[in-house]
Amino acid sequence: MLEAGLERTIISSPIAISFSEATKLLESTFDDIPKDLSNAKAILSAAERNLSRWSSRHKQRNTAAQKRESRLATREIITAATNGPSSRDDGAANSFQRSRGHRIVDSALDLYAFALGTLMKRAKQPIPRAAGSGADRGGRLGTAPLRRYIDGLAQRQAISVLCNYGIPLTIDECRLASNKATEAGNEIKNLRSNGQRKTSSRKLSNHISALHKLNNHLISTSGINNKRRVKAISTGRNNEVVIVGVGAMARLKGVASLEGGKTMVVEVTNIDPEKGILDVKLLS
Repeated sequence: MLEAGLERTIISSPIAISFSEATKLLESTFDDIPKDLSNAKAILSAAERNLSRWSSRHKQRNTAAQKRESRLATREIITAATNGPSSRDDGAANSFQRSRGHRIVDSALDLYAFALGTLMKRAKQPIPRAAGSGADRGGRLGTAPLRRYIDGLAQRQAISVLCNYGIPLTIDECRLASNKATEAGNEIKNLRSNGQRKTSSRKLSNHISALHKLNNHLISTSGINNKRRVKAISTGRNNEVVIVGVGAMARLKGVASLEGGKTMVVEVTNIDPEKGILDVKLLS
């Protein structure tokens, strides 16, 4: 990126397409799509080419971007190992994906946040940030003003400082806005706590189902009394691993922590699907 700037503009109404539709356009030839979509394909292709170049360069030079990439790659592996293909593509209901359509949007938001943060830092002006969105984590800045109020304030601060439109917020006002946003986020989490019981019950049901599937696999392949070796992937949460192909979760005995996304072979030492018990140990 050579330079960046911010302007107040009016744009035409956008046309919404899904991640899967965007990916399909990118992977199709111009001869395979209707003529009325050829312009959309050309725009997406140019965006993908330029954004992927910037994203690759950014990850080479930015430690926070490297860590974020590692977290996303691990999440992608775990989701695939746990759930398999999903009919959704919006990230909800454990449908996390990183198709070409997803990567365009992700890189575009990263570039916007990075450029905006750079401009505000260069102007030596504060800007409201949501909790956990710091530059040290590769966090987003002002990318969702219609969903997050704090992002709306960030954009307001940006056009005030960079476009001389309105009065900029002081550092104390920015800090107050960030604190209020954090408080609101915590309240939302508290309100959602009532629904966590249903979520936990559903997770337990899925876990038991996965254990039954794993147990049947072990019986059919090696016999219940023989050594039972299966492939697993670490989730990045301490010593937790997920069994590939069935999605059952377990804690690896004798290991304190593992790097997320690491593949290994483990031995099932104890399994009781009805009680939700699965014990494994590391083999390689």
